[in-house]
Amino acid sequence: MKIASEKYAWSACEPAELQERLRDAGISVAFERRPGNPHFHVDVTLTTIRKMAAWKIASKTGYEILYLFDPADRIELHFVESGVFQIETEDQEFTAAAGTAFMLLSPGSTRIKASDNARKVALAIPRIHCLPLIDIGKDDPGLFFRRFDTMTDIGEKGIKTIHRMTTLLLEPGEHPFAGSPLGASLFKEALLTAFIQSWPRSVQRPAIQSARPRNLKRALDWIQTHLGDEFTVLDIARNAGQSVRSLQLSFQQNMGMNPLNYVQRLRLQQIHHDLLHSDAGETISEIAARWGFSHMGYFAARYRAMYGVSPSSTRTSRRDFDAAGHI
Repeated sequence: MKIASEKYAWSACEPAELQERLRDAGISVAFERRPGNPHFHVDVTLTTIRKMAAWKIASKTGYEILYLFDPADRIELHFVESGVFQIETEDQEFTAAAGTAFMLLSPGSTRIKASDNARKVALAIPRIHCLPLIDIGKDDPGLFFRRFDTMTDIGEKGIKTIHRMTTLLLEPGEHPFAGSPLGASLFKEALLTAFIQSWPRSVQRPAIQSARPRNLKRALDWIQTHLGDEFTVLDIARNAGQSVRSLQLSFQQNMGMNPLNYVQRLRLQQIHHDLLHSDAGETISEIAARWGFSHMGYFAARYRAMYGVSPSSTRTSRRDFDAAGHI
């Protein structure tokens, strides 16, 4: 099995020089000098392991960095060892000081400003790698990941473990798993498991009424029983013993969405489960058709909107996960 086990180390006093070196390694970012400081100094060490990337970055002068890619398909964990980092994304702004760890989940524009003598270690995890390890249940993945706390303390037991494991990959010398595919696979799974189990998250669920109206419960039960069949909102309403208008109002008030959106979410969850766990010989189109999707382009777009990756990427992650256990 081929594994990614490259390691790079650079020291640069010119932003353009560092950007070019990172671009050659497949990372598209823009470095800038801090306003009011004509100097620039950054040391970077970057390594990869089974499509995850780890890096450490230190700067005497401070810097600003702008992501030139959409990070929607990845989760980044950053461990601040010294200095202060200001983070600006499309939906939040916060400051992380030494001794804290923070997570980046937001897609779109991301800018990080580092102070003088700032140093941190970071780990980028493809979201698709997490999906086989979590029980999403009735949630879509977006809700699951958004429950993770943005910031935590490096000294917390589980966080300290993740930090140390990431740092191990960045120690001087050859990549620690350059000659060991099995070791790389096991280390990756251990690191993912530590993240899923240890990173703090809110246990509060979305505000959905626990005591649901009887007619709504009948509708939910009927949908679950007939999820693979063709039906309309009128069919749901008739079997729940209410009008279409009443059904729509009940879903909006209690489930936070209309009936068709609820049905589509359940079907996509079933497809996701089957892509990961059903017979590997079954095609993606066969699985999608079983759960009511006949137009593959529309299905693929809805699946990506919900899971952040394509159906084929999910199937590939299943093959990678299976292969890791048969090296």
